[in-house]
Amino acid sequence: MKLDALVREKALELGADLVGFAPVERFKGAPLRMSPKGLMPESESVVVIAIHHPDAAVELGGEPTPHDIGPYNVQGAMNAKLDDISFLLARFLEDLGFHSLPIAASNIWRYYPYKDTPVCFAPEIAHRYAAVAAGLGEIGWSGLCLTPQFGPRQRFVSVITNAKLTPSPIYTGEALCDKCMECVNTCPTDAFRKEVKTINTIEIGGRTFTFPEINKWRCSWSENFLLNLAHDIPEKVDENVALEYLEKYGMRGGEEGCCLKFCMTPLLREYDKSYAKAPRRKKVPSGNPDMLVDELLSLAKKRAVDILTVQSVASFKNKNITPTLHLPDTKSVICLRSDMPAPSPSIESISAVHRDLSLASYEIARFLDISGYSSITNTHISPELTAQSADIFRQNSEYSVILTSAELPEKIHKLSSIEKKTVSEEDVKNIAKETGADLAGIFTTKRFNQSASIITEAFKLPYTREVVEDKGLLYGPVIPKVHTEHFTLLSPTDRLPGAQSVIVIGMHFPDDSLDTAKVTPSETIGPYVFAKYETLLLLRHSALAVARLLRNAGYKADIFNDLTGFSSSDKTSRGKQPDMRSNLIPAILAGLAYPGYHGVPITPEFGIRQRFIAIVTDCPLKNDPLFTGPFECNECNMPCIKECPTHALSQSTKTFSLEGIEYPEPNINSFHCDWARRYGLSSKEGIATWGIESDRKIPKEKSGEEIAKALSSVKWGIQKRHINTIEECIRTCPAGRKKRKRVPLKGSIPLQTSLPKEMIE
Repeated sequence: MKLDALVREKALELGADLVGFAPVERFKGAPLRMSPKGLMPESESVVVIAIHHPDAAVELGGEPTPHDIGPYNVQGAMNAKLDDISFLLARFLEDLGFHSLPIAASNIWRYYPYKDTPVCFAPEIAHRYAAVAAGLGEIGWSGLCLTPQFGPRQRFVSVITNAKLTPSPIYTGEALCDKCMECVNTCPTDAFRKEVKTINTIEIGGRTFTFPEINKWRCSWSENFLLNLAHDIPEKVDENVALEYLEKYGMRGGEEGCCLKFCMTPLLREYDKSYAKAPRRKKVPSGNPDMLVDELLSLAKKRAVDILTVQSVASFKNKNITPTLHLPDTKSVICLRSDMPAPSPSIESISAVHRDLSLASYEIARFLDISGYSSITNTHISPELTAQSADIFRQNSEYSVILTSAELPEKIHKLSSIEKKTVSEEDVKNIAKETGADLAGIFTTKRFNQSASIITEAFKLPYTREVVEDKGLLYGPVIPKVHTEHFTLLSPTDRLPGAQSVIVIGMHFPDDSLDTAKVTPSETIGPYVFAKYETLLLLRHSALAVARLLRNAGYKADIFNDLTGFSSSDKTSRGKQPDMRSNLIPAILAGLAYPGYHGVPITPEFGIRQRFIAIVTDCPLKNDPLFTGPFECNECNMPCIKECPTHALSQSTKTFSLEGIEYPEPNINSFHCDWARRYGLSSKEGIATWGIESDRKIPKEKSGEEIAKALSSVKWGIQKRHINTIEECIRTCPAGRKKRKRVPLKGSIPLQTSLPKEMIE
C-alpha cells in the first residue's frame, strides 16, 4: 500500500471524518514561527484531520444566551478525540521511520506579539488555514474554515511530518460562503464591525480569501476570558480592559460562538424555526435500525462502557423527564453506564471513566448524525434519572445520555460481566499493549515492602515542604496561598487495602515533541507540554482497560499517576500535571526503568521519552525481574546537571541496592527544581518563549512565603492561563536520542546556554 493510502487509512481508523495532506510550500505566507518549517525545519507535509460537530449540538446549544452552552459542550470530547488522533497518528508515522510532530487541537497561544511575529493570540499553527492548505475547504467571511460536507461544523487538528505525502488538491468547488452575513449580524460582541483593522487577503495554494481582520481581544471577551456578554462592552477592548472587567465583575463563563452556530453553506442550509433559531444542515437518513445498533455497540465496546440501553420515547418511564425538550425530534433515548473498577476509586480512575464515557457518547452521537439522524449529548437531561428509567441504575457507576431521531429497537445490552476466573501476568500485559501501552511490568506488594526502607533512605523520606497554590483567576495576578505538604512513601496497601500486586505500564511520546522544543525557529514548547499531558490521558485509558479486566474477574483495581506519592507537578496550560518523575519507584520495581541523575525514569527502549502509570490490584501476580543495566548515566557528561538553570541537581556518587542491583541515587534540591518548573520563576525553562519576564533569584530562605513573594512580583497578565515550562534536565538529556532509526532532523537553532550563576544567591 502506498504511503498516502496508509496514512489516510490510519487516520480514518482512528476516527477522522476528513483527511487532507498539505505540502509545506502552501504555508509560504505564514509567519515562520507559526509555520510547519518554523516548528520542524525539515518538514515536508502537514496531515490535517477533521471530525464533525453533531449538528443538533450546534443548532440547539447556546440557548437562551450564548453563555448557556448546553450540548455544545461536546466540543470538549471533540478536542480530546482530535488530540488522541494527532498523537497516535504521529506515533504511527514515527514507527514508519519519519519525524512527526503532533499539534494539540486547541493550540497553546501566545497572547502577545513575540519577537519578529506581531500577531496576538498566535497558535503554534492555525489548523483552519492548514485545513484549507490540505484541500478540505475554504475560509468564509467569518474566518472559519468551511467544508462542503459539514459547513463550519467540524474541528481540526494537524500533524507535521518530514514524510513526502501527495498533496491533496485545493478545494475549487462551488463557493461555500455566500456572504449571508449571519456571522456579522449575530456576533454578541460585534467583532466583525467594531475595531476591524482591515480586510484580510490571504493566499493559500493559489486561491485568495478575504475576511475581516478582527480585534481578537474583542472576539475573546467571553469565549476565552469568560466575561459576561451582558456588560456594555467598551468601544475599544484590549488586555487592560479584559483585566479590569475580570477584577471588577469576575467570570461569567464561556460561550457558543454565534459565528459558528448561525453559519451554514448555501447548498446544505435549511431553516426550521420551530426546531432552532440557527439554520439546519440538510442530511438524508441511512442504515437500518439493527445495523445502526451494531455500530453503536462496536463503538461502546472500545470504551469503558458496561451497559448500553435503548428506550423509545413512547415507553420512557420517568415522567419527570421529557426528552423532546432537549431534542425536539427525539425517537430513542440511549443510556450508557460505566462501572468503577474499585469501591472507592482514585481521582485517576474517576477521570479515566469520565473521559471514556464522554468520548463514547460523542462517538455515538457523531455516528448517528453522519448517518443522517439528529443526535445530541451533553444536554441537561439527568443521566441518573434516565438510568433509573432504564432499570440499570446502581451506585458507584457513571452515566451518559444520547438522544436521537433514529428509531432503534429497545433493549438492554450488557457489554461486560463479572466472571470468576484466573488472570495471568500475560493477560494484563496483553490488554495493556492492545490498548496502546508500549511497556508493562509487574511487582508484588511483598517486593515493595522488602524495598521500602532502602527507598525511604535513598530518597530522604519522609520530609515536609511549603508549597504555593494560586487562588486567583485564570488570568491576571497570582493570589498565592501557602500550605504545607508532607511526603512519605505510600505503599500499594495504602492505596488499596489488601493489595497484592502492581502493574506498571508506560507509553512513549513522539520524539520530536521533545527534540523540537524551544530550539526550532518557532521557539515553542507547546507540543512537548501537549505530549506529556496526552500520554497520561492515553495511559489512563489503557490502565482502565487493565483494571476492568481484573474487575470482571472478581478483583479490585485502582489507577495512580503517582503511586508512591512524592513527585511534584509542572506548570502548564492544562492545569497542574504530575511531573516526569512520577511513578519512578514503581517503574524501577516493575523492572522497566532505572533512575537518571535528574530523577526521571530511563528505559532501554525510549530513554526518558515515556510516562508511567500504576494499577494496584488485589490479584496475586508474579514479579518481573529488575532491570540490570547498562545504565546510560554512567557514560554521560551529565548535561542535566550543567544545564539546570537553578542548579537543582548535583552529581552524586551514592547508589542504592535492590536485590543486589546498584542504582544511581539522584541528588535533587526540590526547592530549586520547583522554583523553575512548578512556579515558572526561571525564564530559561520555557517561560521566556511566552514573552513573560519571570526570572527571580532563588532566596536564601527556602520558604513558601518567599515563593509567594516572587510569584506576586511577576506581571503574568492575560498570559497567565497559558504559561508552560520545560525541564532543561529532560530537554538536554541524551537518553533515548539514538535509540530509534529515523531520518535525521536538521536545521534546529543552537540550544540556549545556561543562565548565569548570578541568578542564584
